[in-house]
Amino acid sequence: MDERFYHEALVHPAMTMSPNRRNVLILGGGDGFAVREVLKYKDVKTVDLVELDPQIIKVAKRKPISTLNHRSLFDKRVKVHQMDAKLFFPTSKSYQVIIVDFPDPSDKMISKLYTKDFFKRVVKSLAPGGMIVIQSNSTEDMPRVYWSIHHTLKSISMKTKSYFVYVPSFGDWGFQIASFKNFIPGRKKVPVPNQTLPKNLSTLFKLPSEVLESKNQALPNSLKNLRLYKYYHLDQKSAVAR
Repeated sequence: MDERFYHEALVHPAMTMSPNRRNVLILGGGDGFAVREVLKYKDVKTVDLVELDPQIIKVAKRKPISTLNHRSLFDKRVKVHQMDAKLFFPTSKSYQVIIVDFPDPSDKMISKLYTKDFFKRVVKSLAPGGMIVIQSNSTEDMPRVYWSIHHTLKSISMKTKSYFVYVPSFGDWGFQIASFKNFIPGRKKVPVPNQTLPKNLSTLFKLPSEVLESKNQALPNSLKNLRLYKYYHLDQKSAVAR
């Protein structure tokens, strides 16, 4: 019932801040909800959706989910690639916006999708001036996971900003947004209808002091040192203890 809190926050800051939105890539997100939000922008010409799980795609194309996602996967601008995201790259196509909606890094396999090695491959397909956004778990319960993803993007020379939104079902939820060039978040208003975002997007980037205090407690994630899934389980234990 409250998925819009998450999906609007995932999609619209990057779409609003990108100077161009012609081609959009979504990694994960087979439920079609992020696609629904992307398709609100009339200047979007193509959306490539890369989803590993064929069952999620099937469910997304059937009621009641297809009603909730506005039948987004049937839109003629959308092409679904049922495959492992690691096999999608390299691609000769460039994207103005890349949205990463992977599952939480609860094991080594998923953690590999959040490494600087994989991010380097992904951003090779990012157009100059384009934006990449990554769902980054709970700022409250998973602070080391959140900041590790931030530091991983920074480690490949991306200009990275952190933000969060409150999702009633999950509490505070975090995101990382990055570009090749410096950018000031929240200067523009979201130009399409939405139900949950503030008029001034810059408020999303004002992190609580207790979240900022955890920034130096995490390091980048790489194939040589898969820290992220370790952080995930350490943070999980800490959250349970609290």
